Amino acid sequence: MLEHAVFMSLKRNGRIFATALMVTAALPVVAHGQDGLVKVTPLGSHAGELCARDRAIVFEDPTGVRILYDPGFMVDETDPRLGDIHAVLLSHAHIDHAGSRRDRGGTCAAPGMGPANPVSNVAGIVAAKNAMLITANESAAFFAVKIQGVRGTATPACTTTGFDDQTVVPLSGACTAPVGASGARTILRSGAPAAVRVTAVQAIHPNNIAAALVDAPGLADGTTAYGGLALGFIVRFTNGLTVYLSGDTGVFGDMTTVIAKLFAPSLMVLNIGPGGNGPTALGATDAVTVVQHLIRTATVMPSHVGEQATSGGTLAANTRTEYFVRSVSGFTEVVLPLSNVTRTFDGSGRCVGCGR
Repeated sequence: MLEHAVFMSLKRNGRIFATALMVTAALPVVAHGQDGLVKVTPLGSHAGELCARDRAIVFEDPTGVRILYDPGFMVDETDPRLGDIHAVLLSHAHIDHAGSRRDRGGTCAAPGMGPANPVSNVAGIVAAKNAMLITANESAAFFAVKIQGVRGTATPACTTTGFDDQTVVPLSGACTAPVGASGARTILRSGAPAAVRVTAVQAIHPNNIAAALVDAPGLADGTTAYGGLALGFIVRFTNGLTVYLSGDTGVFGDMTTVIAKLFAPSLMVLNIGPGGNGPTALGATDAVTVVQHLIRTATVMPSHVGEQATSGGTLAANTRTEYFVRSVSGFTEVVLPLSNVTRTFDGSGRCVGCGR
């Protein structure tokens, strides 16, 4: 659309088409449509299952860019499953997404509560992996101080180049990449022919920082710190796959006008469960409405389920997750994000080898 607008403007001014070509050729482009598949690996509390507090998912682009989304309680910097991480996407600073504890063990329905981690799992991972943290402006500033506490040096803003705010990875140190709704960053693996684009979109949800993560002198009783806007993300991979990561959100009209029509995702990771203290975002019923009427993608992964959704890797009956899957099965393919199970997706959002 931008190239067309440039051409029409030049044409109206009586300039030749060759000039328009020279101008548009100079514009930065995030290439897509490359060969290869995107690998998607959920990292939860129990291997092969979808459990109550599972949040974290690692996405690996065909160029090798590796992105971690919302580490939560179950993944910290010591987790051997992480491997290289080049960027961390944090939808909001609530403790079940940023990780104020290092949980281990327990059951799928009630994972064991581990020791407190006042640094936060997200800051620990960003520091240990020399990763870029992409999150809201205020949250980025807050976690930059946490990362500084781990590394002993100030946390810089990520270096970018070009109109696309491109950062080349791997990095030599951790950095922050603050974004607001509609803000975008691109991530280029050094030597690769194409980059991954991450665009922040709104999520209708609070983004307060709990006292558990606030250093002394702390907060007055009954208050929380301000983390900025809660976000979702649109991630455009180099094989053409476009993923919508909803974060915690309620239903909003721009799900159709912006998310579906403008970005046209083909894979959606949709948070379907209640928050830690009750229904604070989409529940299974509203999540069904989103799929049936607002955002129609080729494939959906239900996440943030708040329950033991599977047993032996099979969907458990009489659960919110089972209701969701049954209700949307005529509208989209559903792939359960089973912990430690890597799925591969083509550019059209189809899970390769998953069966139908």
